[in-house]
Amino acid sequence: MNKLKKLLLISSALLLSTANNTFAVAVTDTATATIAATGTISSTCSVTATGMSFGTLGTAGTTTAVSTVTPNCTLGTSFVIKNAANNNYLLRTGGTGSGADSIEFPITLTDGSATPFTLTNAASINLTGIGTGGASALTQTLTGTAVSSTGKNTGSYTGTVTLTLTY
Repeated sequence: MNKLKKLLLISSALLLSTANNTFAVAVTDTATATIAATGTISSTCSVTATGMSFGTLGTAGTTTAVSTVTPNCTLGTSFVIKNAANNNYLLRTGGTGSGADSIEFPITLTDGSATPFTLTNAASINLTGIGTGGASALTQTLTGTAVSSTGKNTGSYTGTVTLTLTY
């Protein structure tokens, strides 16, 4: 009977301990890790400009045309825009490309500077800015002034101005 009492006593103790959640529960540890994330935004730029339409060229040498320059650079990208040439000419369609078939049109900035916007003067006469992340027309425009058409052949004249954008 002693054995039975002992067994009942042990069984009761076990029942009481499980009812009170007194069994030890194994605790788990945790560990953490980090992930290094990187990325790069490359600078990109492009540039467009409106055409210079001189209309009917006069003999006074004061026929002007204006072009608005619009760079499109990634946000924060510094840029400089220069004229890729020293002289800009309108050439008569079907003409010889010189003499009586060409009309020069020096370009200046509309900031009041009389210094021509040319490759030679590019160190001091240029268009600069910082990209906005979208196409933004510059406040300074380019003004071309066609020289006198006196002594020039009649006809249609066209020309091209190449702008160089460096960023």
